[in-house]
Amino acid sequence: MGLEPEQGAGLNPDDISNIISGNIPDRYQFNPSVPLKPEAYGFCKNPELKDKIHCVAYVIDASKISIMHQNMKTKLNAICKKINFSIPQLVLLTKIDEACPLVKEDITKVYKSTYIKELGVSLSCVVPVKNYSEELELDMNIDILLLH
Repeated sequence: MGLEPEQGAGLNPDDISNIISGNIPDRYQFNPSVPLKPEAYGFCKNPELKDKIHCVAYVIDASKISIMHQNMKTKLNAICKKINFSIPQLVLLTKIDEACPLVKEDITKVYKSTYIKELGVSLSCVVPVKNYSEELELDMNIDILLLH
């Protein structure tokens, strides 16, 4: 289940803490309107290390950031704040060339794009990606983004 902008739809941000901590039981059916409570049946009170999350990766379409619903931005910010220092976070920002004319013109200017700064996370946590769509040959400047 992913995030949805509507209240009571998609993954409840309050369940994120339970997921990261490993408190969610196997085959748990998420309820968008009610997060799992510690007193619920099956709640894992003493999760093992293998049950915990060690990194969170967000995949965001850069061409949609400017039209992203405010509720979605609020949910993402709430999630980022909940896990800010507990585990590493990574933002995979796709289609950066479609979002920013500066980058479309010159891929090497990707870290100067305002779209990356709009996310409100450290540049060291952002991996911008230009999708191969019209190119017939490999381009080292495009490839280096993923290697960086």
